[in-house]
Amino acid sequence: MTKHVVTEKRSTSAGLAFFARGYDAPEETAQTIARLVGPIFCAIGLGMLLSSASYQELARQFLTGYTFIYFSGILLLLAGLIILNAHHVWTRDWRLAITLIGWLFACGGTFRLIAPQFVSQIGSVLLLSSGFFQVAGIVFLVLGAFLTFKGYAP
Repeated sequence: MTKHVVTEKRSTSAGLAFFARGYDAPEETAQTIARLVGPIFCAIGLGMLLSSASYQELARQFLTGYTFIYFSGILLLLAGLIILNAHHVWTRDWRLAITLIGWLFACGGTFRLIAPQFVSQIGSVLLLSSGFFQVAGIVFLVLGAFLTFKGYAP
């Protein structure tokens, strides 16, 4: 029984060490996250391209209430932390995109929790730019297609 406790302590300290240095998560972890995030990004991108007026109205309504901004910050931070806890890899291959998405989610969620009024101001400026939803739609669609391909490719 004592031997089991010693082994458990070693794995806990090793578990904390990979957060400091980054670790080489199995590619299956990256593929699983890509399978989840990729199709969502594709759907968002298509929605922005096919019905930008609807997305503009959604954004306008979202930005008028700090409650929505705050709650979305909690969810975005949680999603980022889940990704980073499962996959924190700094490599020179496609898996880096998963780590960067985790960091973007975590930082974006934290920012929404700390400064919801500033998020509202930035969002209002973006709503005034004419091609924002078309450009964002293309970015989401391309990134989503890339992640979906990497997630489901053999």
